[in-house]
Order: sequence, then structure tokens, then C-alpha cells
Amino acid sequence: MTRAMIGRARGALLLVALTVVGACDSKRASEEAPEAEERQVVEVVDQQAAESLSRAVWEAGQAQVADVQAAIEALNRAVTTLLETPSEDHLEAAKLAWLDAHREFAGVLPYIRLAFAPAPLRDDGRELLLKVDSWPAQPGYLDTVPGYSESGIVNDTAVELTLANLRRQHRLTAHEEASTGFHALEVMLWGPTSERIADDFIAVSTGEKPEALATNRRRELTRLMGEALAEDIDRLAKRLPYGANDLSRPFLALDPVSRLQQIRAIHAQVIDEELLRRLPESSESDVESSRAADSKQAMLAMLRTLQANWLPASGAGMAELLLDRYQQEALAEHFVALEELLLSMEDPIELAELNQLARARQLMEAVAGLMSGTLEVPAAEEDMTPVSLQGQ
Repeated sequence: MTRAMIGRARGALLLVALTVVGACDSKRASEEAPEAEERQVVEVVDQQAAESLSRAVWEAGQAQVADVQAAIEALNRAVTTLLETPSEDHLEAAKLAWLDAHREFAGVLPYIRLAFAPAPLRDDGRELLLKVDSWPAQPGYLDTVPGYSESGIVNDTAVELTLANLRRQHRLTAHEEASTGFHALEVMLWGPTSERIADDFIAVSTGEKPEALATNRRRELTRLMGEALAEDIDRLAKRLPYGANDLSRPFLALDPVSRLQQIRAIHAQVIDEELLRRLPESSESDVESSRAADSKQAMLAMLRTLQANWLPASGAGMAELLLDRYQQEALAEHFVALEELLLSMEDPIELAELNQLARARQLMEAVAGLMSGTLEVPAAEEDMTPVSLQGQ
């Protein structure tokens, strides 16, 4: 049997195991959770290696947040250019800058969840994510929509357009009433019906109160959203330096192996709460994505962050310290298979084929099981040592 055939057989065994596990009811899974957590405990991990790796993971997050800052700066420059000289080219450039910034942000989500993992910090973390990535954003809360020519903040002159007021309006009476964050800005750039044109941003100077005109308010609302994004990410960046802030202090208070276990738990949480929740359980080809054809790319960005932590291109990673050889090999294979599958799927991912969605879910669950160490991988046949029986 060739190595490739062995690899495929092992992959098939993993998916069969996942199917059996998935058949268990939620009550039994809940009852067995403490036992599962006990099985995840690492028995022997080099303390110095754990110290180096845990620090490297934190500092990688800090560097990636800096990349998000740079991407948002580029986005705001593109928005400024659009507002100064509205054109279809400048509108398209602003959309592309939004996509770049949003993908950078998606890639940093595992690090944000790690930074705010301690119980006293979780509310801060949730508040940050709701400011920056609240979705879906209701178009009619922000702008004119078909059939409602006076809808949205752009038409509500009772709302003075300041950054403070914009934050007060955010999720004011319902969770979809987003007025800050990527997806509120997405509505402004793509338009409530994805038919935005550059002329919608042309300034109007005529009339008694030009500042009250919908077009001018749309311009200001768009500008303020970009300002809010930059402000929120800048505040996060200031809290991240290793050992010098309230976010890293609880992390450093843990022993090195416990830090790795916390990272491991957060990564499993990211797969469950971020990736699997974004993966539809059925194809909904008649449903328009609320993520501007970016759902797949955001998922890929998160997966690449996880892969970089577990299986870096160079140096030691989480897999080397926490998993056996066969789990490491299977994890690498599954990351590759999952990326190839996602790249072949439609974007937005709601348009993907049913069999692709089911396969992606299986692969994600396999990755989570491998990272947690609860999913064992049978040894390859070629690695098994023949046993010689005495007296035969």
C-alpha cells in the first residue's frame, strides 16, 4: 500500500470516527465534557519550548493587529479619495480596500479571543467585536432602501452626525441596527441593494441646509464609520504589548504549558463559534450574503492563522509540542484538504453545493478533534513493528 493510499485510509477513518461522534446526542456530549477536557491534558511538554512558543503566539497576534491597523488606514485613504473625487474607479478601490481590511481582521480573530479569554476581560472582548464586526447590518437603518425613500440615518436629521452619536446609535434597539464596524461600512460602500454608484457620494452645496441633504449625510456617515474602525483597532493595539498591559498580564500569570492549553482551547472555540457557525448546514442559493461576497475569504483567513500557529512553515508549532506524530501528519493533511475545498467553493459560501458544505463541516470537525488531541490517528501500516513470538 502506498503512503498516499495509507494517508487517504487514515483520513477516511477520521471522518468515520467523526460521524460516530456526531451521532451522540447533546446531553451525552455535555455529560462527557469534563472527561474530554481531562484527556486533553499534556503529560510531558518541555517548559522552555512552551515558554518560547506561547510568547511567539502572542507576539504574532500583536504583529497581525498591526497589519489590521495598516489595512484600515489604507481603507480610510481609499474612502477619503472616493469622497474627494467620486468615480466608479475610486468606489471600486474603496471596496477592494474594505475586503483587504476585513480579511486581515478575520485572520486576527483567534488572537483577539485569546487576549480576552480571562473571565474578567470577556465582556470587553465581546464589546470590541460588536463594535467592529457586528452583523448582519440592517441597510434600512443606515440608508435609503427601495420603498422607503426617507429611511435610515442618512435621512434622519434628528441624529447629528458625530462619532459619539454614531456610537450611541449602534445596536440601539436591535442587534442588526449596526452603525459602526465593517458591515455598517459595507452597506455604505456596496449600497443597501448592492447597487451603489459613485454619484451617490457627490457632494451637494445648494439649498438652505446642504449638510442636511441625504447625499452629504451619506458622505459624512461613511467617513465617520472609517474613523470609528481605526479608533477601535488602535485602542486594541495599545493593549497588546507583551508583559506591559492588562491583556497579557493574565496570560503571563499562567505557567507555560497552561498557556498552550489556553491557546488550544481558544482555537477549538474559534472553529466551533466562528468557522462552523459561518458554514451553512444547507445550501441557500436564493439568499444574498450579508458579507459582501467575503464569507469564504474570511474563513480562509482564520484557518490560515490557526495553521500558522499549529504547523508553521519554519520552527516549532503547537502540533509539535502537543500532538503525536500521526496526529501532526493528519492535521497537516486536513488543513491542506480544507483549504483546497474552500477555494473550490462559491463565495459567498451560502451558494456552495450541499456535498461541499457537508465535507467542509467534516474536515473542520476533524481539525478541531486533532488540535484538541481527542481524535486519535491509527499508525500507518509501514510504521508497525512486526512482533516475533518465542517458540514459533
